Formats: sequence, C-alpha cells, structure tokens
Amino acid sequence: MNYTEPHVPTPEDIIPTMLSLASVKPGEAVFDLGSGDARIVIVAARDFRARAVGVETRKRLVKASRQKIRELGLSKQASITCRNFKKVSLRKVDVLCTYLSSYTLNLLTPKFMEELRPGARLVNFDYPVPAWKATKEIEVIPKGWTKPHSIYLYVVPATSNN
Repeated sequence: MNYTEPHVPTPEDIIPTMLSLASVKPGEAVFDLGSGDARIVIVAARDFRARAVGVETRKRLVKASRQKIRELGLSKQASITCRNFKKVSLRKVDVLCTYLSSYTLNLLTPKFMEELRPGARLVNFDYPVPAWKATKEIEVIPKGWTKPHSIYLYVVPATSNN
C-alpha cells in the first residue's frame, strides 16, 4: 500500500494553532507523517520544545529538511526519517500532527488504533478521520486563503488494541 500524497505544505500560520489544540508539552514526542519541508517538526521543536520527528519519503525534501534543522540548531530535538509510514512505529508518539487526506487517514486508521497509546492525540488539518468522532474541531482561515478550513483533534480512546 502506498501512502504517498502530493506535497502540499501546511499553512505556516496555522501550525502553532494545531500544536496548541493538541496541547503539546515540552519533551513530548510529536510525529509528522508526510513532513514535507519540516515546518511542523521545526515549530514543534523550537516553539513547543517537543521531541519532533518527521517522516517523509521524498529524498529531496528529507535532505533539505535535515539541513534546515541543522542550520536552526535543532538537531537534538528534531529529526527527519526517510521511510514509508507503514514502517514507522507510532508506539511512543504523544502527538501525531498531519496534513493528510481522509483517504490516507482511513488507510492508516488500523495502524493508529494498533500503535497509538490511549490518550495520544492526533491533529489533522483540513480533513477528518473517517469513522472517528473529533474531540474538538476548530475553523481557521490561513493567511492568503479565503475560506475557513478545519483543524481536527482526536484523542485515542482507551479501547485501542495496545
């Protein structure tokens, strides 16, 4: 199964809102599946003092992201791995922050339920997780956009398989 989606960057001005909605705390493990240019990883590490990990399959973006993280002096708190989503363990994730389509989220739901610990938070921009009820949903209008878009927050229930 291939989870590759087009690279559409998360609007920079809504990333702090996403991370705040997920209540990211210093030292927590924040993962971004499809991390692109690492903008979520960088904000999580720099502004929220999280241990941030980006997962990206495009080697060009991985190389550029790693360079940017080094230049910003965030190498101890942030990293980018070049791997397929299926091959990355989510067992130690506190917050999963993504900008993935409902289609891909639906494909990943069994992995989320198997690997994410109860209480882990998933925050996604623009698309809901099919068949999951959001704990909270807020609307934002990113800078330069004209219509409101949603940010969805989910908290993994205690009934997951871990």
